[in-house]
Amino acid sequence: MDLQPFTSSTSAHPIAFINPQAPLLDLLTYAGLRIRATRDMLDSLTDMTSRHADHLDLQRFSSVATLMLQDGCDALHAVEQRAMGLSEE
Repeated sequence: MDLQPFTSSTSAHPIAFINPQAPLLDLLTYAGLRIRATRDMLDSLTDMTSRHADHLDLQRFSSVATLMLQDGCDALHAVEQRAMGLSEE
């Protein structure tokens, strides 16, 4: 099994990995859950004003959104690589 570290990992010794050989539906489900959760969180953020959220709150939302979207994009990238491999066969 050829596991790939998530690109959100900032350590020289990553501990979170993605299995690019997982079933395509599982990879798409993983990506979709993270992307939709991020969308929902950011949608909630649009209802806030600067008076209702301080700098730390906005930084936390931004950090979570970045991590969730990057993990979702990594899963989508694995799907794309598999789909390209399937189309070449």
